[in-house]
Parts: sequence; C-alpha cells; structure tokens
Amino acid sequence: MEDSNGKIFLTEQEAKRAIGIDFQQYGTQPRLFRELSPLVLGQAVIQLNSTRQDDIWIKQKRNNHLRRISDDALGELLWQALTANSYPLTLLARICALTFQVKTHTGVKPGTTTRGIWIDSDMDKFRCAQCGHCCQNLARENECTHEDYRRWQSPGLEHILERVWVQDHGPQGMKYIIWVKPGTHEVSPVCPWLVPSPEKGRFMCAIQNVKPETCRQYPLTRKHARMTGCRGSFKPHPGNSSHGN
Repeated sequence: MEDSNGKIFLTEQEAKRAIGIDFQQYGTQPRLFRELSPLVLGQAVIQLNSTRQDDIWIKQKRNNHLRRISDDALGELLWQALTANSYPLTLLARICALTFQVKTHTGVKPGTTTRGIWIDSDMDKFRCAQCGHCCQNLARENECTHEDYRRWQSPGLEHILERVWVQDHGPQGMKYIIWVKPGTHEVSPVCPWLVPSPEKGRFMCAIQNVKPETCRQYPLTRKHARMTGCRGSFKPHPGNSSHGN
C-alpha cells in the first residue's frame, strides 16, 4: 500500500519478500551484508580491515570456532535467517532502512489494526526524465500481475492482450509473460509501447493509462533508481534543501 506522500506500508512478510527481491535483483552487496549481519544473525561477526573481499569471520553458535565466509555466502546466510526467524518490527524496520536506503518507522495500516513498517520511498519527489531507459533495458516480462491482465480484458484493449502469453501452472495459478510478439512466445527485446515524444530525445508510453503496475511503480526508491540506471531526478520539496536518505 502506497499513500499520496510516497510512503509504502509493508507487513512483516511483505517486508521480508521485498528484502529477498533486493538481494536477488542486485546480487552481492558486500557493504550492506556486513552492516546487516549483527542485526539479522545476532551472532559473533568479526570484520577485518583488509583489501580481501572475503575477510569476514562468523561464529554461528556460542562454542563454535570462527570461520571465514565470503560475501556471497554471507548474503545467503542472511536470507536464510530472515526466512526462518521472526524479528521485532522495530528491528525489521532498521533492517529495511539499511537494505532500501530509506527512512522507516513502524505503524498501523490505515483502517485496520495491522501493524507493519512504513517505508519512505521518496517517490513523491521523483521526476521522470522520459528517456526510455527503463522501457528499453530492464527485463519486465515476468512482472505482469493478474490484476494487470484483468484490466486489459476490457473492450478495446485486445491489442494489448495479444502480446501477453498466459501460462497455466495449475495449483500455482496463472503466469503472464509480457511483451511477446503477436502469435508467438518470443519476448520483444524492447517494450513495444514505447513511442517517440514530440520533444526530441524523449519518449512516451502508448498505453500510459493502463500500463502494468510494475511500470507505474518504477522506480520504487532512490536506491532502485540508482541501481537500475534510472536517469530521472529527485526534487526536494519547496523550502527543503536536502534530499534526506
């Protein structure tokens, strides 16, 4: 859930899924993994001042010897711990703040008694450059939702549906692959709905009003923008000279 100020509400499980996506999408993040270790693992972790990337030592049980661990293995260990354990919301909020490089706080979802974490995405300050980078270079074929597909079943949107490959995975439900070349299962290398803008060097979306939710939400945070090469900018609010975190 996102409010008008660019803040996103996540339950504990949603927060963990988002962290997992971050780990998977951006690969090994040595500095982040080392910052998270004492919070997530609650174990003895020793980091050595060295140029070697694998110079981190960890003790998983009180009487076990320290062992050296690579950053890749540390990331996997962090994810295993997050999946297996429950954390106080205040601690999970700190983990989210480090992972997504945003401000966070715990709170209640409006209209409910559900407690969770509010993420300050800063997206209310984001200004799209209309450069077409995300449409031309980022893989989105597996991010179509059932809600997207249902929206395109409206009259007059058949031209969108013909570019969706619907896969029936039985008990696991339906999967929707976008954007395929009509009559094939071949994914188009560039979004087919990207069209040149009258303004030189800029682009527009031909299905702007009904585009997939993943496109509407891009980029999710400043970090997401930076890590995926987004050329948009984050403008400070009037009277605010800083960008925050």
